[in-house]
Amino acid sequence: MNFLYIPCVAFFLAIIFVFLSKKLAKRFHIYDNPGSILAVHEHPVPHLGGVGIFLAVFMALTLSFFLIFKQVSIVRLSSVLIGGLLAFSLGLWDDLNWKRIRKNYRPNAKFILQVVVSGVVSIVLVMGGLSIRFIPIGIAGMLLVIFYIFGGMNAVNMQDGLDGLAAGLAAISAVGFAGLSFLTGNTLGLILSLSTLGAVLGFLMYNFPPASIFMGDSGSHFLGFVVVALAIIFTSRPYDLRWSIGPILIIGLPVFDAAWAVGRRFLQRKKLFQGDRGHFYDRMVQKDISVRRTVLMCWLIQVGFVVGGVSLTQL
Repeated sequence: MNFLYIPCVAFFLAIIFVFLSKKLAKRFHIYDNPGSILAVHEHPVPHLGGVGIFLAVFMALTLSFFLIFKQVSIVRLSSVLIGGLLAFSLGLWDDLNWKRIRKNYRPNAKFILQVVVSGVVSIVLVMGGLSIRFIPIGIAGMLLVIFYIFGGMNAVNMQDGLDGLAAGLAAISAVGFAGLSFLTGNTLGLILSLSTLGAVLGFLMYNFPPASIFMGDSGSHFLGFVVVALAIIFTSRPYDLRWSIGPILIIGLPVFDAAWAVGRRFLQRKKLFQGDRGHFYDRMVQKDISVRRTVLMCWLIQVGFVVGGVSLTQL
């Protein structure tokens, strides 16, 4: 079965590129240092893992298009690649300027930049033929795509607080979208989800606790975009709740934890996008559950979300 080559290629590419990213981060002293309220590690850790993830997915997608799945629309694939590049670039800028940003951190400025990038990415996707058709109205659909992209990048980023957590959740979502792609015969969804799955599993070889490298914002923004792009691919039936809610459930825990975090901060009159240690996984660690066990439990919950999401679409 040709499609099985995709995650294997992405896996080995990620192992190589993440290794090189770690060397690069050490060479130029690009570390996530301990000491902040959001840091749970005790030693400086390189945080350019997202570079390896992005390169692995990008190359696996390109190779699969030319060697295996030439029937995929080049326009749609290009829109996904360009959108992913923009999301990745936004996160990479944050990673490379981390020390300066931490000293003069302005959540509102980052919020505005994310909205702008989400708007540009949404235009790219819509021009490529990918849009949310639950509401078959041009401007409403466009605004919904912007909201999805912005929310996805932040939701996955919020889960990047424990070693292996965000990557594992994204991998499980990728499995769900791969299954949905197989059931519906969606080739673009299949190669995107399998490429992401392989790349993230390769990254987890370095990131499973205790992590030797973090994905950084470049990784969380890119993976957030990917899971949302996959959700958009399948949210294609006007006024069909099953195919609108199902993909959101497949994204899973990041969506619900992010919604809880924003709601909690709003009620507490805190800045909505200022990081804190009140997430679901934080509360588990605060109850003396080990980091590794917390991550595994969150992965198990994610499996439940994914099974529920795929099942809902098949009713």
